[in-house]
Amino acid sequence: MIQVGLDRANLRAAGLNASTAHLADSRCSAHEDRNGTVWYQVERREGRCGNTLETNTTHAVYSNSLFVYPVDGRNDSLSRPVSFPLSCVYPLGTESSLNVAIKPYLLNSRGAVGVGAKARASMFLYRNSNYTESYPAGEVLLPIGSTLRVGVSVEESGMERFVVVLRDCYANQSPNPDNLPRTYMIQDRCPTNRTQVTVEESGSSLRARFSAALQVDYRYFFLHCSLSLCDQRSSSCTPVCSGRKSRSVSESVLLKPIAIGPISWAQSLE
Repeated sequence: MIQVGLDRANLRAAGLNASTAHLADSRCSAHEDRNGTVWYQVERREGRCGNTLETNTTHAVYSNSLFVYPVDGRNDSLSRPVSFPLSCVYPLGTESSLNVAIKPYLLNSRGAVGVGAKARASMFLYRNSNYTESYPAGEVLLPIGSTLRVGVSVEESGMERFVVVLRDCYANQSPNPDNLPRTYMIQDRCPTNRTQVTVEESGSSLRARFSAALQVDYRYFFLHCSLSLCDQRSSSCTPVCSGRKSRSVSESVLLKPIAIGPISWAQSLE
């Protein structure tokens, strides 16, 4: 709406009656008297009550005129009203903001999709409990009843979001991880026997470690571990174990099983 207010007292002093006014269209004379000011209004539309509209590159200008008659002169056909031109200027430029947070992502459904190689992992058998001194590759001879201290690591660039999780670790008598029988130390991400197997680290970095007091009847054996990479930004990666079952660890990327060995038992000299 376009509104214009006339001060009743000032117009009366000039011999004009603020309540007798009308716009360019004489039928538009409705008004409202508030606190000594007489208000006239018209809808902001071209042609309404005689409104005209002009525009330039930046603004729209609505114009009209308010005609006010002398005191006690509206009913006199010879009295001439006083014309008060009026305009309202509106800018044509404006701003708007979307009340939505947009998170872009890449669509892969119709793009080229390739499969890369699995991440490279390595596994070592350690001499000491702080996992700093490893046995060299090849056959390892251990006293019967020794504690096995095993560390695995993934060394790949661009893997900052991922951590490595021990899924299954077991012993068998072959460098082939698929051969049977197997003696499990870790199964479904959890120790098979907490009195004999301790998981020192799993699901917190690109390194995992465990120790095991392994009792096997094999003269020699190989250790195998299957691992997975877990995205720690979108998943809960640390295994939560109750008994021998793991609870709610998210789906992750499986890695190629890794192995060390052969490991042979020897009679202790003590």
